[in-house]
Amino acid sequence: METNLSLVRLNTQDVSKSIPVTDTAIVAKNIDYPHYAITRLIKNHYEDFNEFGAVDFESQLLNSKRVDVFLLTEGQFLLLVTYLRATKKAPLVLKLKKDMVKSFLLMRNELQARTETRAISKQVRKSLTDTIKDKVSDDGNFKKYAYGNYSKLVYKVVTGMDVKKYKALHGLKEKDNIRDFFSLEEIEKVQELESKIAYYIEMRTDITGNDKETYAEVKKYVDSLKEQNKLLT
Repeated sequence: METNLSLVRLNTQDVSKSIPVTDTAIVAKNIDYPHYAITRLIKNHYEDFNEFGAVDFESQLLNSKRVDVFLLTEGQFLLLVTYLRATKKAPLVLKLKKDMVKSFLLMRNELQARTETRAISKQVRKSLTDTIKDKVSDDGNFKKYAYGNYSKLVYKVVTGMDVKKYKALHGLKEKDNIRDFFSLEEIEKVQELESKIAYYIEMRTDITGNDKETYAEVKKYVDSLKEQNKLLT
């Protein structure tokens, strides 16, 4: 049997849009039942499943073949269990149901934690943007791109790669805000570093150079934090 953490996932890492789901491939594997039989059951009762959320699917590679796998909300999964209990796999179905209930609960808690942390992160980000607004001059185009430059610096430190590579690695679109796709751990690291940078800029009244020089000083500061292991790891 799969572990609880591998039974349920978020349908997208964008916290603002994500919901916990499992899928028919996971169900079939855990009750040793033909996947085609499960998908056929869903198709035969499509309207019933649709009452528990719009039926969705994705393409997966199963047994070296590309097949459509149905994504299942908790309600859709429980309905599927109801229909499957009449099969000879009933004992395995009931065991999976118990594990799934635990797994959906864990994932809902994870999603809630990520949502709450994201809200806190927005406040920290506001602190950094306000600091940039107050401390960065209006001369030239630097202020226009200042927050983006600092954000890119923070993201690179946290993820170990630039924004373009991160999006390519995670299959994100060019217009996607990678902040919406960060894990709970990544969000915590981002808000920690942004808080440190905002405080550093506020306190460095001795910096008298232009804004680009200020940014260069911030980069040196961030590098020193990494060298001293004063960032979340």
